[in-house]
Amino acid sequence: MTDYFEARGVKAEFYKDAKLPAYYKEVLEGLPHDARILDFGCGFGQNLFAIKNHNFTWQMGGGNRDFRLVGIDINPNAINFVKSLDIESFLIEDIFTFKPKEKFDLIITTHVLEHLTKNKLIDILKHFRESVLKENGAIFVAVPNAQSFTGCYWAYEDFTHNTLFTAGSLIYVLKMAGFKNINIIDKDALAGSKGIKKWIKKVFLKIYTFHIKFWCKMTNSAFHAPSPQVFSYEIKALAN
Repeated sequence: MTDYFEARGVKAEFYKDAKLPAYYKEVLEGLPHDARILDFGCGFGQNLFAIKNHNFTWQMGGGNRDFRLVGIDINPNAINFVKSLDIESFLIEDIFTFKPKEKFDLIITTHVLEHLTKNKLIDILKHFRESVLKENGAIFVAVPNAQSFTGCYWAYEDFTHNTLFTAGSLIYVLKMAGFKNINIIDKDALAGSKGIKKWIKKVFLKIYTFHIKFWCKMTNSAFHAPSPQVFSYEIKALAN
């Protein structure tokens, strides 16, 4: 059978110079200097490699960090590549069998949850909270945003996508898994933007938001009032 990444035209070399986006500052800076970090669905390990080599788009505060990094994935080719980066990694086909003796301070899972089926998704998140994370550990989730301009595209561009999220539905599954403190971070995708570029993005985002609200009014449409309105390409949440 053709490999997933091969079929999607994704190569490990694409990520060799990857840097962590600026919004990761909020995710990483509060961690202990020797925090254990797990990347669930690590792929070719681009997030872990960037953390290991301090390939950040910002200046990390609080001195040097010696994070202990682990990646898990269901793709053997991806795991073999991550091992070649000298990063501890494991091929895990059934996530419920993964019960580490030493738990983690942080789980990262980016563009993975949308591949899971609804009947397993909440149970997997609950398993992370109960069996993988430390008592005060956190999970960082990034998923494509169904409410974004390209939301419908990402629902179908990857044939293996099962679920697309809004901010409200992501908060819901995290709450149902037992996470209490849930924060949507970098809601307007402005982290790392500076000066005139940031100002221009803010202005056009206000115009875009006004446009959506206007046509909601004209068509008697509505959004779920308690849910944050996020229009960027992905939704990013930090929860514990």
